[in-house]
Amino acid sequence: MRVRVRRGMGALARVALVALACVARARGVASDLAVRDFAAVGDAWRFQGAASNASTSDAVSTEVLRITPARANAAGSAFAATKQLVVGGFVADFAFTVASPPDVEIPCEGVDHQPATCSRRGGDGFAFVVQNSDERALGGGGGELGYGGIPNAVAVEFDTYHDAHSMDPYHNHVAVMTRGAKAPALASHTASLGSTVDVPNLSDGERHFVRVTYNPNFVVEDVAHKSFKSGSYLLDVMRDYEHGLGSLKVFVDDVSTPALTVPINFDAFLDLDNGRAWVGFTASTGRSMQNHDVWSLTFRERLDGGLNPAPTT
Repeated sequence: MRVRVRRGMGALARVALVALACVARARGVASDLAVRDFAAVGDAWRFQGAASNASTSDAVSTEVLRITPARANAAGSAFAATKQLVVGGFVADFAFTVASPPDVEIPCEGVDHQPATCSRRGGDGFAFVVQNSDERALGGGGGELGYGGIPNAVAVEFDTYHDAHSMDPYHNHVAVMTRGAKAPALASHTASLGSTVDVPNLSDGERHFVRVTYNPNFVVEDVAHKSFKSGSYLLDVMRDYEHGLGSLKVFVDDVSTPALTVPINFDAFLDLDNGRAWVGFTASTGRSMQNHDVWSLTFRERLDGGLNPAPTT
């Protein structure tokens, strides 16, 4: 692990960074990871509930992570068995497709339930999750997206179905959700740090690329960016708070401009294990259903601005 110590950093911060690097070396842990084919992960990942490998219809015989199949009332999760270092920042890249097979009947969603006016969308969505609760953690189904109920977690949800009781802003949206280390995650926008509807159709069956970046350092320019959102629940998470805030950015297809930027500090919000936590995915279906597939994942640690190379699994 490479550590870069800047002159402007305090003595305690410098000691902490060097200590994290020494711990990683002592344990011999290669935390950065890259998965291009989920058929090759073996025991390196923990599948729970409906999650499994699945073959695709592509000409290339690649197995995806199918977090949930297009089956009603299913929930699944998959987390890398080795905890990743998140305290110093990270970059996570993944590709996904969400779609309902042609032979799956999608219920009518609308006020009058008339075929001519209703919307038929698969449910319910998936999430990229950082949590330090359990390597086999799995939350609730339906509108909980598989992460609702997991303690000590931060979820970046990719929601494709409108749930009024969750106060969803729209059926197609991205949001960052957490209740910190003191309470289980809640897939309700009463516990949202920020959300956006300015994203492509997430369940169109096309392969989409996502980049999630976390910088523990505050950048003034981030606040002025059009993607910056700060939900009212941030004040609840920050009670008795004595740390600075960083930022979490979510890019969808366009890696030059974030679709969503929210203020957060993983070290302060979560109870981490020497700065580490499990990373992975959750998803769920309800009456409406669809396949939630992840094609690849690359997770790279960033420590004080440095970037570690990720080995390929």
